[in-house]
Amino acid sequence: MKAIKQTAILFIILVTSLISAQEKSESELTSKLNNGVHFVAELSDSNVKLKDSVIITYKLYVAQDIGISNYNMRDYIESEDFKVEDITSSDVKVEYEVFKNEKYRFVILKKSVLKPKQKGKFELEALVLDFTSEIPSKNSDAFGRLIMEKVKRTIKTDNITINVI
Repeated sequence: MKAIKQTAILFIILVTSLISAQEKSESELTSKLNNGVHFVAELSDSNVKLKDSVIITYKLYVAQDIGISNYNMRDYIESEDFKVEDITSSDVKVEYEVFKNEKYRFVILKKSVLKPKQKGKFELEALVLDFTSEIPSKNSDAFGRLIMEKVKRTIKTDNITINVI
């Protein structure tokens, strides 16, 4: 009877440890994804004259050890205060840049020219991006390669303020 109790206690400890390790692993994956993928909107100029235009570029920055697939932008620029012309190239090119003191790969997902229709201070809402990410887990396959975990995520840019003078 004593052996059964000891076995049961060891089993409970083992299960608790496995659950704790799994939760920690999921937490680490989420943290890695939150710190390794950034969706950024860049303005050519936040102060623009009424007769001029401004270019807004949406970049997706991805850390070296993370993969991205199946991305989809849910929201597009809609504004009655600007004429919006999409100038995005259909050729997506991967480039490299230092971002937040780290080397990242990035792609330009969208580029638009905004021509103001009136003077004032305007705020454009964030663009939302859905994507599937592949993050290396701590597990490896029979050949010693890390197994990639697929995680679906949604991120968005910050809102953008444009001052038309």
